[in-house]
Amino acid sequence: MKYIVCNSEQAVFNRVYDELEKFIEAGAVFSFSEKILGSQFEKRIVDEHINGKYNYNHVIFIGQKEFLNMDKEEDFGLYRLMRKNLYKPLEVDYKNIFSPEYQKEEDIYLYKEILKENPIDVAILFIDKAGYILNYNRVTEENSDVHIYELSSYEKNNLIEKYGFKLNSDKVVAMGYDNIMSARNIFLIAIGSDKKEYVANIFEENEDKSPISLLKNHKNLTIFVDKDAGYKSEEEVNKLIKEKQRKKKELVEQMKVEKYIAKEDE
Repeated sequence: MKYIVCNSEQAVFNRVYDELEKFIEAGAVFSFSEKILGSQFEKRIVDEHINGKYNYNHVIFIGQKEFLNMDKEEDFGLYRLMRKNLYKPLEVDYKNIFSPEYQKEEDIYLYKEILKENPIDVAILFIDKAGYILNYNRVTEENSDVHIYELSSYEKNNLIEKYGFKLNSDKVVAMGYDNIMSARNIFLIAIGSDKKEYVANIFEENEDKSPISLLKNHKNLTIFVDKDAGYKSEEEVNKLIKEKQRKKKELVEQMKVEKYIAKEDE
């Protein structure tokens, strides 16, 4: 786990991009939340591509969610929003863009297969003001894998106001918690004082079924916060992380010794 505290929202998105640069190469698989649109991250990734620094022709992008009964080529949904503002400026080969959809039952199966065949190198996620990641604040059997959920009135109105969507359905198909946890690297972003308590949950000892609390078990989690959302200072938290890693290592070694002794006693 890595914890990065920045002085401002713009600085957060700059650091997210700095970290992503380590993984930009042909064949990489990325999954970005639409919430990166309009940010300093979007500006830098597009500007540096235009300036010739990186080529995304052979990079794969996997969408995290989409509205039901959406014709991706005709209707204005999350896929077309990302395509217009990110994939097209990056000149991504459209055959390398995969987005969930649901017009018939087999579409979910196809999306699950895409996730299995294209392990995600970096997934960028956000904590929202209710403490949700994607659409959930509790991990259940239903949302552990690709699933359908119904938009709350708040979510629906926010999406309509922010992006001007004309929705054919109040439901969304999204990747699940296990799909996220299978990503090789997770970048988790929290901006604003209303996220502070949720960031704290990652480092407190409480164990619950919230995605935020469970994410700390991921071996390559990087948390980006602005100073308002920060749990403690970067130095304090990184000391805490190292101490927990040391205790975990000691426990593993102890279990190995106990297993060896038990085997010798047989």
